[in-house]
Amino acid sequence: MFKFSPSHWESHRTLGSFDVLIIGSGMVGLWTAYHYLRQSPGKKVLLVDQLPHGQAGASTRNAGFACFGSPTELLDDLQHESEAEIIQRLSWRYQGLQAWLAHFDARAIDWTPEHGHEVFSDQEKESYQAVLASLDHLNSLAHAAEIPGRVYQIASSIGPKLPYTIQILHEAGLHPGKAHQALSAKVHSLGAQWCQGLHVPPKTEWVRIGETWKIPSVHGEIEARQVVVAANAWASELLPHLDVLPGRGQVLLTSPIPGLPFRGTYHADAGYLYFRNIGDRLLLGGGRNAFRQAEQSHQARISNEVQDYLERYAREVLLPSSSFDIEERWAGIMAFSSNGSKMPYVHAENDQCYVAARMGGMGVALAPVLGQQMADLLE
Repeated sequence: MFKFSPSHWESHRTLGSFDVLIIGSGMVGLWTAYHYLRQSPGKKVLLVDQLPHGQAGASTRNAGFACFGSPTELLDDLQHESEAEIIQRLSWRYQGLQAWLAHFDARAIDWTPEHGHEVFSDQEKESYQAVLASLDHLNSLAHAAEIPGRVYQIASSIGPKLPYTIQILHEAGLHPGKAHQALSAKVHSLGAQWCQGLHVPPKTEWVRIGETWKIPSVHGEIEARQVVVAANAWASELLPHLDVLPGRGQVLLTSPIPGLPFRGTYHADAGYLYFRNIGDRLLLGGGRNAFRQAEQSHQARISNEVQDYLERYAREVLLPSSSFDIEERWAGIMAFSSNGSKMPYVHAENDQCYVAARMGGMGVALAPVLGQQMADLLE
């Protein structure tokens, strides 16, 4: 579609003066606005996003998993992090999922509580046995994070190519588009304003005058007392000193498949592959570990290499006896650290600028909790 270049009149105007400007209207930005406006009714909040209305970098382009940590992820984390960090992150993720259920009708966001699973092939039998040997330890971590029940349990196989399964209690699926829309409606009802399709330049181009930030854009200048950078994978473009790297996640969705043999959400290949049912359709995503350099990208478009990789896995491993078509394909952009840390980045810059970024592919679970942390910092 043809885009007009900005006019002098559009660039040289003030779009408004706000108590808080939130850069990024994905899940984290929205939950920040939601918690802040509930705590401080009457404050003026503006959310801006470079993407068109209804879109977000990862929030509306993910696989719709409401998850908090698969067994192999936790075992890998134990090699690099303290148990205290792992327990804290598990707790945040679980609390975040419970927040969705506390604030929204499960039917409105298509919440499907059919549990999560991690599956293993014959070639991954050693990894599966390592999980079995660690089940008590993994459950003790979940218990310390106040996740109820025996969270990690042995379960039945879903097929001959994936003979080993661990079930994960309390995980679920949801419709991220409906969740994003429902949260947007709540934030709008609290008085927040929106500006979509607006690109914010790096912080080096912002000007601080007294207690006010003046932030230029081709649409006009924005004035704000406080600024929250909640742009996740794009946070480092605004604040280059941040350790935030993009990671593209590609997804495909099949035509309906009669007798689809699984229900719920599934992690495979140490979490780098993930799949679930959408009714009688298979949704499959991931594969970036096989194409790391190419998938470290801000470009939310699919690639033939990754899509072929996913389709082969669907046809040869998941559904070797089924006939189906691929009806939809898309990509979203997640954010990670360069050193492998999975802790989200929540920080105050000491000049009324705040950052909530680097969700590590867990934005659905983390956003409600990190949004509350941001709201508390703003207060």
